[in-house]
Amino acid sequence: MARVQKLEAQMATLLHHIQSWMQKSIAESEARMERIMDGMMDRKVQAVNKRLDAFELRVLERSTPGIDLSALQADLASLRTDVDALLAAPSVETQAAPTALADDTVLEALFSGTAEEGLAPTHAKGKRHRPHRMEEEKAHKK
Repeated sequence: MARVQKLEAQMATLLHHIQSWMQKSIAESEARMERIMDGMMDRKVQAVNKRLDAFELRVLERSTPGIDLSALQADLASLRTDVDALLAAPSVETQAAPTALADDTVLEALFSGTAEEGLAPTHAKGKRHRPHRMEEEKAHKK
């Protein structure tokens, strides 16, 4: 029993030392990963900036076409004319079809014949009532 207690004490001491070492190792590993990630992000940002600079240079090197203001003004005037014509056109108001008639038609189609016939009980579905057979069976049993 004393050996077991001694072994448990040694394991507790070892666990205490390992625990502090593990915490230190985890902290160092996290710091190292952070540095690696920062370096990767810096390289990616530099690559993107380099591409943006190259794109910007290509755009600046292109000759900008001259804008023909008279053609632009003519197009704008034509557009205004079209918009004015659309706004001035008489609007044709369509009357909504009477929905009462459509509703009645739908309801009539859905419920036609059900009020007169009534609903058959669900337990008798598929069964036919034969009163003459029942009387014959009763007479036969007596």
